[in-house]
Amino acid sequence: MKVRPFPLFVLFFALLFSCAAEKDENVALKEQVIAVHDEVMPEIGTLKSRQKKLEEKADALAQEANGVDTGEQVQELRAAARSCEAAYDGMFVWMRQFESEYDGMTEEEIRSYLQDQMKKVEQVKKDIRSALTRSDSLLNGGL
Repeated sequence: MKVRPFPLFVLFFALLFSCAAEKDENVALKEQVIAVHDEVMPEIGTLKSRQKKLEEKADALAQEANGVDTGEQVQELRAAARSCEAAYDGMFVWMRQFESEYDGMTEEEIRSYLQDQMKKVEQVKKDIRSALTRSDSLLNGGL
């Protein structure tokens, strides 16, 4: 049996380039995950600021009530403050668990991991945007 080197050579390079393509896809996916993080990370300070303002407004409203039923408004303000805090915490929980090194993982495992991280960071983004929209509405005329 005679082994032909050309088909083996072609097979070797086909495998080499398919692995390189998977790696490039994973690099691009990781960049997308980081881009979502970078898009909403600057809003973290705003979340804390809004949380404080919502709590202050709820406290003031509760103290000024003088028999007027403002319980529902106070609860809404406090719930919005909690959603700001939860969104803030969500970002830091995600950041702590995010792994940027993939030692011992195959390209397929890396892709799966990064796809999962994309879902998680998109949820963080959604939570942040939702909390900011709700707080903006309540602080600027919603109550």
